[in-house]
Amino acid sequence: RAAPEYSVEWARDRHRMHAGSILPRWAFRTALPRVRRASVRCSECTLTAEDSLRMDMNKNNTKKAPSMAKSVHTPDTTARCVTLLRDCESLDALIVSFQVSKPHVEGVDKLRRAVLREREVALRLQTAQDAAREKSVTGLENNLRGFQLELDCASFFPEVTAVRKRFATRPPSAHAKLTDDEVCEVDVVARGGAYWIECKAEKGRVASGLVQQALALQRYARAPCNARPFGVAPKVCVFLTGALGEHDARVLGDAGIVTLLRGARDGGGAALDPESALPPEPAPVTTANLDITALFALVSEVAAATASDDFETFTEHKAIKEWSLKKPQHAACLSAELADPTRLDQALARYKRLVAHPSVLIRFAKILRTSGGPRERERWETLWRARVEVLEVPLELDSRAAARKTQVRALERIANHQLDAFELGETCVAKTFTANGRAVQSAAEQGVVLDAHVHRAIWLVGL
Repeated sequence: RAAPEYSVEWARDRHRMHAGSILPRWAFRTALPRVRRASVRCSECTLTAEDSLRMDMNKNNTKKAPSMAKSVHTPDTTARCVTLLRDCESLDALIVSFQVSKPHVEGVDKLRRAVLREREVALRLQTAQDAAREKSVTGLENNLRGFQLELDCASFFPEVTAVRKRFATRPPSAHAKLTDDEVCEVDVVARGGAYWIECKAEKGRVASGLVQQALALQRYARAPCNARPFGVAPKVCVFLTGALGEHDARVLGDAGIVTLLRGARDGGGAALDPESALPPEPAPVTTANLDITALFALVSEVAAATASDDFETFTEHKAIKEWSLKKPQHAACLSAELADPTRLDQALARYKRLVAHPSVLIRFAKILRTSGGPRERERWETLWRARVEVLEVPLELDSRAAARKTQVRALERIANHQLDAFELGETCVAKTFTANGRAVQSAAEQGVVLDAHVHRAIWLVGL
């Protein structure tokens, strides 16, 4: 066993007791043995080197030993851990159900992983020997309320496209990686991306940090790369439980941030109508902007045949068979139209105005004259030419349209004639009809989201 600890005072007391005792010396087995020691002289007393060392050791040993911490396995905390585990499993089941019913919503798997991580922590806390165990359990409960509110929000609001989606202040680049300050995470993206919703689950008064967080999210939303069609920035909303202070509500309102209050899950708050809770959507676009691929689709003999009830007979025509063998795209076009007709004319019926850029119409007329057939040229002259208006980009634009024009013209890897069509649609608030899905995707990757209707490419036949 470990050797006992001695002090100078203890040794002197033992020697005095031995001197005044009638017992023999060997009766005091714990007395220090008498050894020859070197002396260390000081101004007040003379101590041996060993006595000096033991005095230093005695100072350290006489410090008060830490008391045993109170047991962290209190019945209340353990019961809360069990409840947390049960709540995590219940929430996980709800997330799986939501994912099955709405598979198009991005990021649901991220929310589920976060819940499962909290479950693992709750499982460890059941047997943890940690004095901060109760504080950790409280943190888990707060996190779980936040996850539940995110799922409620995603289930509640219309046209949700993503949860826990990340946005940046600039398009990604291979030469400059995005830093943490350039990236934010949005809890719920609703109305097709037009609304960014921040969720806050609070039991009592909402923390004042919510205002700064919402204002920071608004700065990210106003970054040019996050603009919605026509250069409109996403609108930031706050969906929360708890009481919002009067000053905080006024600051959020002045900044144009919509606050959506909801009571606890037990029904303590006023019910919200999911369709009317968010601000109303802008008026629908009534102008359709046609690029050259859309014009081809309108006059092509293939499109005309799909409008009839005899498309299979049309595909058996000798000229059509020869045309389909010229290029794989032609054969693919016929097969796709046979299975699912595009009917672009029906999609355009809801628009009051059809427009096209002058450069688009010039290129279309040239190709129609050289590659189109007599029936296709006649179809253009009799059905569509009078309906499609030649429209140029206005010279005088407001600040929003001017900024959008600059963004579109700065796009890379897109031909100028295609940019003409995109520019007209974005500056004149018109939906662009195009079969050039690659160009639309390329623009989105560069931070310009276009209001475009991408349809199947339909080629001129020459008949």
